[in-house]
Amino acid sequence: MKKFMTLALCFISFNAFSLSAIWNIHSIEKKENGFEIFRYGLPSKLGVQELCLRGIKEVMILSGNAGNFEWKYKEFCPGLKVVYNIKQTTETTLSPEFLQFFDEWVENAQKSGKKIAFRCDCGCHRTGRLAAYYQMKYQNLNDTQAIEEMNKNGFFMKYYPELIPQVRDLYSYIQGLPCTEAPQYCISR
Repeated sequence: MKKFMTLALCFISFNAFSLSAIWNIHSIEKKENGFEIFRYGLPSKLGVQELCLRGIKEVMILSGNAGNFEWKYKEFCPGLKVVYNIKQTTETTLSPEFLQFFDEWVENAQKSGKKIAFRCDCGCHRTGRLAAYYQMKYQNLNDTQAIEEMNKNGFFMKYYPELIPQVRDLYSYIQGLPCTEAPQYCISR
């Protein structure tokens, strides 16, 4: 029910206030060589086309539903590649294997000057957690700054309190420190 209410309210918010066909899209970082990384929420048919117009070449889908969006509307962005399409949850911490895959993907895109993006449904919670990881690892934000940014770009964050200790542990993980959060929020070391 929590997820349904969040999605319903996101649809209302985005349809009323968004100038983009892609819900909750934000550029996280842009470099001179052409690299850019975005976070976003569910795209419409026009949103998939907008991904192409923005020059985005690869996407990660954290909600496992590319078949309903990116793949369904492939003719509107034929060169778009989905590199990951597995449903994650906010209750389950990110795994070291996933973070290694993400880091390799990001570093390859940074070197080649490629535009990439990742999303869940709202572009708020699972996406916010991964954006926080990116900003702590690649932009040197601390956990407090990353949490603030995650909450600023997310909606209805108070219904996802598990994200804050997970982001704190992601910061410890990046620093090579042990987890100081409750075990359910810790990445396996």
